[in-house]
Amino acid sequence: MAGRFALRLRMHFNVLGKMNRAQMQMPVIFKMFFTCVFVLWTTASAVSAIDLHIAVFVGHKEAPYKEVLAGFQKYLTEQKISAIWDVYIIESDIIQISKIYPEIKKNKPRLIFAVGTTSTVEVLKTFVDVPVVATLILDEGIITRARNATGVILDFPIETQFSWLKSILPEAKTIGVIYNPAENKEKIQLAKVIAGKMGLDLNPVPVYTPKDIPNALKILVKNADILWGINDTLVFNPLTAKQILLFSFRNQIPFCGPSSTWAKAGALCSLEYDFLDIGVQCGEKAIEIIRGTKATSVPLSFPRKFLYTLNLRTANRMKITFQEKYIRAAHQVFD
Repeated sequence: MAGRFALRLRMHFNVLGKMNRAQMQMPVIFKMFFTCVFVLWTTASAVSAIDLHIAVFVGHKEAPYKEVLAGFQKYLTEQKISAIWDVYIIESDIIQISKIYPEIKKNKPRLIFAVGTTSTVEVLKTFVDVPVVATLILDEGIITRARNATGVILDFPIETQFSWLKSILPEAKTIGVIYNPAENKEKIQLAKVIAGKMGLDLNPVPVYTPKDIPNALKILVKNADILWGINDTLVFNPLTAKQILLFSFRNQIPFCGPSSTWAKAGALCSLEYDFLDIGVQCGEKAIEIIRGTKATSVPLSFPRKFLYTLNLRTANRMKITFQEKYIRAAHQVFD
């Protein structure tokens, strides 16, 4: 009996000893835990305190470029992104990207924001391992051919444009357009399909040089209810504006211009962009990239805000009456 009692006593004290040792080790465990938490907290604080370098290349000093950049910076600031902004103006080749490349590389930018075609093309030539967000470009191929870029293309979906034309000019069934196949062959092919699905006829006339434009317009005299102006540098530019606008007036064929500049000059209407919001759209893409998404996994997009301008003087001359709701909703009205 005594032996059994002694054995139970030793077991009892062994258990107590283990409990005491565990209790003595608990403060050490807690200390280790809180130390880890503190290290993680201070590390996270240090990361959030480090400013990101964002290199910005702007093609011009004009208002649209400034508005895009303002929208971009405003959005990132609202998202609590603390950034060091390195802004370069490429206007008239004042700055050659190749010359400032060492400086940019030294700063190790987390992202590049390119505004304008020239800026985007030059940036993508020079930086192949830094993600790029680009906008104010017309050719989406510039982006899709790159391995490190995304952005907002400066155009509206064809469906959106045709729907709008049907709304403000419901009697117009045949849309005439002159275009340069080198720039817009695929777009016109797509537009023809979309027009058919929407109950419209698209009458496209190709031109290859500026000298072809007068004959192309003559073809449309009896084959168009409205002339659709698209982003086409050969066809729609300051040098061709006079003959296109005169054609519209003389033949009473409304012309929808590709920008408010055309509407101010005499086009019946035009589409317009909200450049500040385009900057915000680019900022949203930038946030995705900063958080770890590959640039090529962030889809290209069109401007999401649709603005338009009306010229009521031209409408009166062509005996066209807009519904009051369209006049009220216009971004700009020339009367």
